[in-house]
Amino acid sequence: MNREEDLSLKESEALKEALEKISPLIEKYTGAVCPGCVKVCCAARHGRPEKEDILFFESIGYEWKSSPGADDAPCGFMGPRGCVLERWQRPFRCTWYFCEPLLAHIKSGKAREYRSLVKELGRLVGIRREFLENNGGSP
Repeated sequence: MNREEDLSLKESEALKEALEKISPLIEKYTGAVCPGCVKVCCAARHGRPEKEDILFFESIGYEWKSSPGADDAPCGFMGPRGCVLERWQRPFRCTWYFCEPLLAHIKSGKAREYRSLVKELGRLVGIRREFLENNGGSP
């Protein structure tokens, strides 16, 4: 492995680690809001990766399995308790999207938890931006 490949792998692993770290913070809120939702916002079209997602998946050796279904159908990765994929296996928009009811629930919670989530989201975006800038993607 040459220096560039080694750097790319380290950046990929840092991004995966950041996604794993933020997942419990997000799932605390989605677990409270999403099960009662009458209009599932996780549509198949939103669960399809963009080129930047594919770049990340390829860099860590993950082979993306397409979400079945029509664009407006619920995402094929939805299970009874939410997404069946680990957060690092999802398109980035699946991590970054917060509907109005979810945002309201987050903002109504403890200020310390809100600040922690915002801090980790900022950290995640920075790591992703660096990964994309150094690996041919657009941030």
